Amino acid sequence: MARSIKSDLQVGAFVLFGLVLAAVVIFLIGDERRVFDKSMEYTATFDDVEGLKSGAPIRMGGVRVGQVEKVGYSEDASDGLVHVRMSIVADASGRLRDDSVVSIENKGLLGDKMIVVTRGTEGEVVPPGSQLNTRKNPGMFERLDGIAGEAEHTLKDVSKLAAALGDEKLHDDLRGTAHSVNVMMKEITEGDGYPHRLLTSKEEADRISGLVENVDQTSRELNATLREMRLAVRQVRKGPGFAHDMLYGNGAQKEIGQIGDAAGEVALTLKGIREGDGFAHDVLFGGGEDTGDAVKNITQMTADLRDIVRDVKKGKGTIGALLVDPSIYDDLKRVLGNVERNNVLRALVRYSIQRDDKKKPEVEVSASEE
Repeated sequence: MARSIKSDLQVGAFVLFGLVLAAVVIFLIGDERRVFDKSMEYTATFDDVEGLKSGAPIRMGGVRVGQVEKVGYSEDASDGLVHVRMSIVADASGRLRDDSVVSIENKGLLGDKMIVVTRGTEGEVVPPGSQLNTRKNPGMFERLDGIAGEAEHTLKDVSKLAAALGDEKLHDDLRGTAHSVNVMMKEITEGDGYPHRLLTSKEEADRISGLVENVDQTSRELNATLREMRLAVRQVRKGPGFAHDMLYGNGAQKEIGQIGDAAGEVALTLKGIREGDGFAHDVLFGGGEDTGDAVKNITQMTADLRDIVRDVKKGKGTIGALLVDPSIYDDLKRVLGNVERNNVLRALVRYSIQRDDKKKPEVEVSASEE
């Protein structure tokens, strides 16, 4: 009896565990398929559903929003369209608008189909029970026809390219170009021209580096000059200063008036010289004999002075000898040095100076008596 009760309890626990597991599986599958969410029904018609079956998922933006409820023809035999009834959850149905489109897409590599609905952006929200717009996807044969057409165009282009490459003139041009490039590269690597020096000479590289540095330094100096010019222009614009007053203000009217007065005086002076009969007019425009004689005398004096300077440079005369002959300078220096070193001579010089000082009053007195 006890064994029978124990067996019944084990069987009951196993059955209860199986029911709980089944409920969990059903809940998970139902949650993944959104079976427990409130749904709205919509319809769509296609010429060919390409194997779409009931229970196929409906996705919007990659998210599952429902499933296909029924696929089949209508009761009217004259209607050749396939009607699809869809169930879409309520929170996604609000995104269905007049421009939303339904299409049939591949679900995977095995050929399963699913419904793809685009999110609407314009128009009003489509009410439940309405028929959605559909888009026909190209079938396999249509895709193959498109691929074949593109392949045909590609083959034509390849044929044109092959014909162009097979042209004998093109081959001659390519051979000539390759020969020219070979000669040029040989000249660069083995020749004596500038390209060879540019690639192999350290001095040439240093010279180019120096040139680049000079250009860089010049650019920096130019930038500094432009910066100073901008500062000067900003100072002139903001002021204070004479230039600012000249361009933007009235503070320089006095200075402008003075400049105008000075210009007027200069103009009057020039007019007086031009129209007068003075010495300046005679010098600039020619005049009387006195002016001519004065100009001749000045010219003669200038010539005499030039002759004197030339003779001095040649060492003629006392001044010329002092300036040109170094021996006279050495003799004079030696005499002065001996005088400075000779105490007797210094005493005699001092005595002569004192005696001259004593004689001066007598001369002045005799001059006053006369």
